[in-house]
Amino acid sequence: MTDEKPGLPKPNLSYVPSSAEVASDYIRTLVFTGVLRTGDKVPVDDIASVLNISRQPVREALIELSHDGLVHTDGRRGTFVADFGPSTIRDHYELYGLLQSFAVRRVTSDADPAVLQALHEIEAEARSTVDVAEVTRLAIEFARVINRAAGNARLRQVIKAMTRFTPGEFYLSNIADALKTNRAGMRAQLKAIESGNPDEAAAVAVQTWTRTGEDLIAHLQVTGVFPHAETPTTITTTTRRS
Repeated sequence: MTDEKPGLPKPNLSYVPSSAEVASDYIRTLVFTGVLRTGDKVPVDDIASVLNISRQPVREALIELSHDGLVHTDGRRGTFVADFGPSTIRDHYELYGLLQSFAVRRVTSDADPAVLQALHEIEAEARSTVDVAEVTRLAIEFARVINRAAGNARLRQVIKAMTRFTPGEFYLSNIADALKTNRAGMRAQLKAIESGNPDEAAAVAVQTWTRTGEDLIAHLQVTGVFPHAETPTTITTTTRRS
């Protein structure tokens, strides 16, 4: 292994997934914190060195990231950060909300008492704690209950694939109102599901995830990753050496 290259921060890992997952989450973090920006070449060797892994899992991570639209490969020149701006975040969360709305619609139509009880218990537990990490965990479990109850393996798989768009725990660690937003989202969705109106419940799901995306955009604007007014960006030919 080469010595660690200056300029890349150490990863902050709370668990030990596969090497490819570590690399994927780390590269996402570099993009979401502005270390790598639109048009920058992804420094495969440096990343492998920082993570103390081989180049292969980094390449595997880049394949996953290309599927998410965060990077693109330009022939033999290498892999570069794709156009990353507010519209990228907005499109992702609106699409995710639409997918989630299918599951919410089905749960509302089925009106399974056991599912409703489970959602009630999770939402009540979220209201009783001020721990942001716990409320975020409960919000994730709330969505999982809905997705499992939807009963469509294909839908669950597609939703699961989209959940890795942001780095692990990034939303939890960086969004100031994450606790308030998660509580409000669960409360609104539960109320809509109990209304028995599938269309209304589906619309609330879309609104909830759209709002989540806007909160993330606001954070990235405050931290300087995005400008406050979105301007068109292009992939440049000037790159960093890997």
